Amino acid sequence: MDEKTILAVDDTPEILESLNGILGDDYDMRLAKTASAAWTALRLIEVNLILLDIEMPGMSGLDFLETINTTRIEYKNIPVIFISSTADQKIIDKALGMGAAGYIVKPFLPEQLHETIKSVLEMANLQNTNMDLSE
Repeated sequence: MDEKTILAVDDTPEILESLNGILGDDYDMRLAKTASAAWTALRLIEVNLILLDIEMPGMSGLDFLETINTTRIEYKNIPVIFISSTADQKIIDKALGMGAAGYIVKPFLPEQLHETIKSVLEMANLQNTNMDLSE
């Protein structure tokens, strides 16, 4: 299986380092501290999954996903998993209602992160296979 590329977007360097440490052996990790750095990364590399914080300066994770849904539709098929300290059910429901593939509340267990990513990537792969068959 070819290595998948994950773009992690979080304004806290320690979180990015932690994600890289947990996932770096299994995935090609790309790290962005801001939404604008994430947009640059998306233009330059093919990304299979986005891990996205909700609360970031400048553009929140929800605004980032909204932009993908409305104006950056070329990235709409990239699954997004929110990783946030925000545990408010209304925010979680909003994120999932906007099309997020998953939502993990910080702090999280590495196993939980791995399992969520694995299942989301399998689902995305299945959807891409079904789209290929229907063309």
